[in-house]
Amino acid sequence: MPDNKNLLAAAIAAALATLVTGCVSNAAKSGGGESSAPVAAAQGAAPAPTTAAPVNSSGISVPVTAVNPEDLLDYNKTIVVPTAYVKFVVDGKVGVSKQGSALSTIGGGSANSVKASAKYHLSGFDKALAQSIAKKAYDDFVGQLRAAGYTVLTYNDIKGRDYMQGIALAKTDAKWGLPVESPVGSSDTLLVAAPSDEQQIKIGFTGPFSEFISLGKPKIKDATILIPTYTIVAPQIWGETGATYSTISAGIQTAPGMNLQAAAVTWMGKPKTRMMRGIPGVATKAPVLNITTNAGTLSKTDTTSNAANALSKGLSLLSGAGSITSNSADYTFTVNPAAYTSGAMKGISAFNAEVARVAREAK
Repeated sequence: MPDNKNLLAAAIAAALATLVTGCVSNAAKSGGGESSAPVAAAQGAAPAPTTAAPVNSSGISVPVTAVNPEDLLDYNKTIVVPTAYVKFVVDGKVGVSKQGSALSTIGGGSANSVKASAKYHLSGFDKALAQSIAKKAYDDFVGQLRAAGYTVLTYNDIKGRDYMQGIALAKTDAKWGLPVESPVGSSDTLLVAAPSDEQQIKIGFTGPFSEFISLGKPKIKDATILIPTYTIVAPQIWGETGATYSTISAGIQTAPGMNLQAAAVTWMGKPKTRMMRGIPGVATKAPVLNITTNAGTLSKTDTTSNAANALSKGLSLLSGAGSITSNSADYTFTVNPAAYTSGAMKGISAFNAEVARVAREAK
């Protein structure tokens, strides 16, 4: 049943797009009316494709995996990119702990525990900045695919078609004016930005394609649909622990840099019957660290409870049990808009170049 398999791939892609971000704080260690195929030329909306090598001028290496790139050749290499999503971590929490073993008490060691935690949030980051980066990411993606020899239809090219009428938009958060996500197993809040309010298309059960499927079949019948997603993390905050023969430690480390935590583009073309070997598309293999080393300024407020630590120490002396020492802090990351945008686009454009390379080499 080709249509069902195509839907299954889209549903799996949805899960990947949602879960690929993982616990981004801990991972942020230093170290995005139907017509026939000729409609694009007839409408005059999409420029004719040119042929040129994909551009990655950032010098950043972005290892990717690609599955079923041959799908891009459907419909005479015509693709449609209705939107793109860039996810930004805007606040979160990271924690780490270390406990001494019972054997460590021999010879004067400690069976105590140490904990460290930090909360952080962004300052100077808003909807306008988020959407401007998403627009740059979208335009860069479209441009690189056109340079790879594809006819690319954009939102403006298809917005008047029947299947775009009444399309559902995502629910927005009152504070940000954009949708937010909280990944499972994470304390982070991710802001999800599209290039414009009109392109903030709802992501449903079947993922980013949910609004482009009807009765188990793609609504778009003259092009392969692609939707890229990128996740940006700044600042970089992570926990570290250590131990020697007689001491243990736990602490929070920070840096004002930025990571491309994940990037993926999934696609849905003509329904096919085949053995699935993954989700059709291109995805990063791992976080890309330090796409910039300075995207803003970090400031710290110590929130450690000295009274709680003293109480734990006192109870330890009375009972003979180990004590628990905790330290905590709140961090504010004040975004430098130009540096933040430049860093994000270095990582995003480097990923887009890899997608364009895969598309160019598709057979």
